Amino acid sequence: MLLELMSNGKLAELPPENKPEGITVSDENSVMLLLPHNKYLLGTDGGQWIYASSRPDEQPQGVYLYEDQVLSLLNEGTTPTIIPADTVNFLRRELFSLSEPPGHHTPTVLMLKTFMRDNLVFDDEKNFLDEEIFSSFMKNDEILYKAYWTLRFSLSRSELETAGRLKAWLKAGPKVFEDPKHEMKIWFSLLKLPDADAINELVELSFSKLELNHISQQFASPLVVYNPASGWLIVGQFGRKRNTIFRAWLYLNHELYHELRNVRKMTVHDIILAVWGEHETRQAMTERAKYKGAEKINLL
Repeated sequence: MLLELMSNGKLAELPPENKPEGITVSDENSVMLLLPHNKYLLGTDGGQWIYASSRPDEQPQGVYLYEDQVLSLLNEGTTPTIIPADTVNFLRRELFSLSEPPGHHTPTVLMLKTFMRDNLVFDDEKNFLDEEIFSSFMKNDEILYKAYWTLRFSLSRSELETAGRLKAWLKAGPKVFEDPKHEMKIWFSLLKLPDADAINELVELSFSKLELNHISQQFASPLVVYNPASGWLIVGQFGRKRNTIFRAWLYLNHELYHELRNVRKMTVHDIILAVWGEHETRQAMTERAKYKGAEKINLL
């Protein structure tokens, strides 16, 4: 995709042949934005961006495009080029839509097989090692699709602990979280309390600030607090040292807690992991929708 930043701040899409002379782009899945002063911004598959010049004597510079943030590009001897936040968001979306999702298929399915071996796709090695064949199975299996992409994205970030949370999520039965009668929320904190927005949500759920401060001083884990007006608050602590404790704060309404704890006989620790796993799968589905090929998957 070839774009030009106009003087009024708008973007204009140009035909590929309008690319300035002297610029070579080897990646066809790229987004190029032509800028003033013979400069351009180039994004390539994998989410890498460079700020460069059509002049061969100027070295390109790596830059980062952050969602909802203005990008200021310095120009020697002239005023900076400012890319508005909405334009930054557009460029990011376009590059994502042209890019393959991060991660690798083989290590993902090999780990997935260790806790989803009952799925038919794992009966034949040819089915799960071939990415195209595996994708055809996922088109008709929503749980497999969610577990695969959640694990693949996590492994690409070296987050191996996600596998354990997915196991608990599967044990809970992922459909349980889709029941409209079942309400859940989850927040995380590195400090003793989560951020102000999370505290406000918890207060709205009838847990007082005094009560939350008291909970934050406790080192027992998991910690379960029942509020008859709203439901259950569960706090789990992760980390080996007290000064590096990472906390997960979960809210479950009466119906969901009863289903997981009393009907499905899950431990409180496994409930934490299962709800966290559900949170991760939701994030993974949002992330997957950004990338190339997302429209080809039809979940049942």
